[in-house]
Amino acid sequence: RHSTSDGIPSFSGGASSFGGVGGAPMTPLDIQRMESGQEELMQLIPDQDYLRERADAMSTVETNIMELGTIFNKLAVMVSEHREMVQRVEDNVDNANQNIEFSMNSLTDTLTALRTNKALAMKVFGILVFFIVLFVTFFA
Repeated sequence: RHSTSDGIPSFSGGASSFGGVGGAPMTPLDIQRMESGQEELMQLIPDQDYLRERADAMSTVETNIMELGTIFNKLAVMVSEHREMVQRVEDNVDNANQNIEFSMNSLTDTLTALRTNKALAMKVFGILVFFIVLFVTFFA
């Protein structure tokens, strides 16, 4: 800080924008340059409303991402529960398939037994008819 001859302090230095080059008082051209520099600087600094809107949008996106994470966690739980149900259904289908195969084998065995029994029944019926005809012809 330096004092001028009339006792008014003036500031000088490379980093200070108050004062001209070498401590000389600021000229209107220096003031205009300084104002235009400040305007450019203000144009570079974003509007506070814009920053607030961006922060709100980011918090909304963050909330949506957290909700999606919760939904995906619930979906993962439902998938694991359904996996167990599907496994039980698959086991039941396998058991039903085995029961069907067993019943088909039982029916095939029964049909085979009935065919052999049918032949035996025909023989017995034939012998019975023969004896009835023989009884009617000789004793009647």
